[in-house]
Amino acid sequence: MPVSRQDLHDLLEERSRPALERPVPWGRLRTRTRAARRRRLVAVAVAGAAAASVVVAGMLVAPWSPAQVAQLREAGPPITAVSPHLLPASFEEPDGTVYHRIATATLDAPKKSEVTFEVKVSGKPLAIMASCPSRAPSAVPHVTVEKPVERWAALTPVPSLSAACTSNRPVDVIPLPAGTRQATFSITMPKSWEQPKAWRFGVYEWTPPSTMKTPAPPVAPPKAFGGPSGDEYRLVATRSVTWPATREVTLTVPATGRAPVLMVYCGDGIARRLSEEIFVNGRLEKELRGDCAAPPTTHSQGYTVLGRKNLPGPGGTATIKVRVSSPIPEYERRPGTLTVAVYDSPR
Repeated sequence: MPVSRQDLHDLLEERSRPALERPVPWGRLRTRTRAARRRRLVAVAVAGAAAASVVVAGMLVAPWSPAQVAQLREAGPPITAVSPHLLPASFEEPDGTVYHRIATATLDAPKKSEVTFEVKVSGKPLAIMASCPSRAPSAVPHVTVEKPVERWAALTPVPSLSAACTSNRPVDVIPLPAGTRQATFSITMPKSWEQPKAWRFGVYEWTPPSTMKTPAPPVAPPKAFGGPSGDEYRLVATRSVTWPATREVTLTVPATGRAPVLMVYCGDGIARRLSEEIFVNGRLEKELRGDCAAPPTTHSQGYTVLGRKNLPGPGGTATIKVRVSSPIPEYERRPGTLTVAVYDSPR
């Protein structure tokens, strides 16, 4: 049965993350925060209090209603020892793209399952970051944006905040209609077996560099790697191109009658930020749509086993094309690479 590359990528990521996690000692952190306020003459306590005041100030500049501010006060002081660095007021990514925070929000899941807030925007592209209760939570909140007559999933290329938790980076928001100066964001926590916990969010506007940098050389695909059943997949063909000058890769490989294995990934700042489409012999494989994965590592190698239904028998050829794109025009000024590699399946 064909396995979606995106599903397999997420599974590999989910299985590898728990080893890196450490339980968050919320009780001890709260006790330590209260004790620090009583020991203001201690230098460490002074530093902690200063950090706490910065975070509170950042939250208060958010466009919250009085009721939301009251709920924040009822929830007690924020835990700043864990997450203030996750929602900085501004930061710059390696490719020169600058992010500025324009709003913050809080979702205290034990008390409520949804938070709605207004965000004033200028027309620049938007992204959202999350201070997650754990690095790989079993369920992440849904983010939507409302207009007067409709409501739609807000995130691209996939409607999930998972990357915000696993990679500690902003997730793009689908561009709002031209001329929009205010948007209503709604963040809803789905039902899950996991105990609900507090989440913090930051909405950012970002600006790409005025001069686009040269992307780093692409990561070479592995010449072979092992499958889940102990089989070895061997590299047949590969090609890398530079985004945004080139947006697709086409490879023609001998058809052996076995299902080929495909590895696709993007480098630099466009990894997991471009939509991906896969065509086999000219036919779009709709179930394989997703985001362009990050380059493989020794711990994680996402791949897709293509089905046999569209492939000719032995002696023919199979043409595989991968196309990437983004609904955000500012990605025309963010550099990166696209790599496609085809492997021979052992059976």
